[in-house]
Amino acid sequence: MTAAAPDRVPAIEIFDPMCPAVLKDPYAAYRELRDHHPVALLEPLGLWVVSRYEHARDVLGAPDAFSAALAFGKDSSITDTRGAEPRRLNLRFAGDAGGVVSSTDGETHTRLRRTVAGLLSKPRLDAAEAAIADRVDRVLAELAGGGERFDVVEGLAKPVAARAIGVLMGLDEDVTRVLARWADLTARALDPGDELSTAAAGPRVMRSNLASFRAVTAFLNSARGVPGGPPNVLAHSWQEAAGPAAREEVILAILQLFQAGYETIVSAVCHLMAAFVIDGPRTPGFPDGPVPAPDLVDEAVRLASPVRATFRTAVGPRTVGGVPLPDGAMVMVLLGSANRDERVFEDPDRPRPGRPTTHLAFGAGPHRCLGRMLAQLELRHIVGALAARTRSISSIEGARVGANILKAGYDHLPVSVEWR
Repeated sequence: MTAAAPDRVPAIEIFDPMCPAVLKDPYAAYRELRDHHPVALLEPLGLWVVSRYEHARDVLGAPDAFSAALAFGKDSSITDTRGAEPRRLNLRFAGDAGGVVSSTDGETHTRLRRTVAGLLSKPRLDAAEAAIADRVDRVLAELAGGGERFDVVEGLAKPVAARAIGVLMGLDEDVTRVLARWADLTARALDPGDELSTAAAGPRVMRSNLASFRAVTAFLNSARGVPGGPPNVLAHSWQEAAGPAAREEVILAILQLFQAGYETIVSAVCHLMAAFVIDGPRTPGFPDGPVPAPDLVDEAVRLASPVRATFRTAVGPRTVGGVPLPDGAMVMVLLGSANRDERVFEDPDRPRPGRPTTHLAFGAGPHRCLGRMLAQLELRHIVGALAARTRSISSIEGARVGANILKAGYDHLPVSVEWR
């Protein structure tokens, strides 16, 4: 461990991940970390942070040195006893018998990732595209019939994202609704400013977890499919599963994939709207303008970094950016900071579609997220449908950012619309 120089502010006073205000607007803190504490120990939490692009990429690209399985294993959590009411954020993404893609390493990770890759393959996306496009059209038709104002989060992003990932996974609308409610509650439990992150809220969170398990189990046992959607591969995996451990693995895979696809897309939709559509000129962000849709999506995702951070645990003593880390060090990789690193991205806080450098919003290394094509598909249909149905979209008072230890987005994003 290297101590801060006498004339330097301790890293925890710059970036405190247990402070809700910092999580909601972290960019000034990110910059100061990159400049003065690129690899730093947050002593009260026993947590290391990595904030520069180069170091974040190096940690994520070295799974043998920095383990995801240890970081998101059965007992993984962040505890903060500084306040009158202690907070404990549970990072466990594993069951009693096994883990999921984000909480495994090595051969187990490779096997689980292969299943997820199949669910997000281009043939399945092609098969689901018509249902997703229909959902976008239906949602916008309902919004148009409801007047000139709506909330992008509740009115557009959530219903489209839930339906899209549900169709792709072969889930029906009943279980999709249960999982969307569960994902929203789980996000709150990782927010140090929310009552659900306290020990007293544990039973309520547990009840939500149990409800989601039961809904998924009942669905898989029924082997129902989604009309117009791709085959229910997960139901087949459930039927073929040999024993409780294999069945738990299927349930956990469904929960994590739904949560990741739902939360990330909700955030990406809102940030794309805020950066390129709301209060902006019509042509730059729409299909008839000069910006290709994939570039637009990539830049919106870089700016937003819906997954602001991820975690790894050092396996043995390691060195990052010249700073020694002890064996077992918990490392918080700040993707949101890495994606605005001035050493890599010119004028990083301004939207500039077509940037040549690969951002880290989808991670890096063997755990790199497979959902980029799904994000592009959904956002392309949303932007195209908005272009066809609206003349202008303007911001109105009431926008509110929400964030937790891992992810960030909007809680509310109200707009005023002139419909065609």
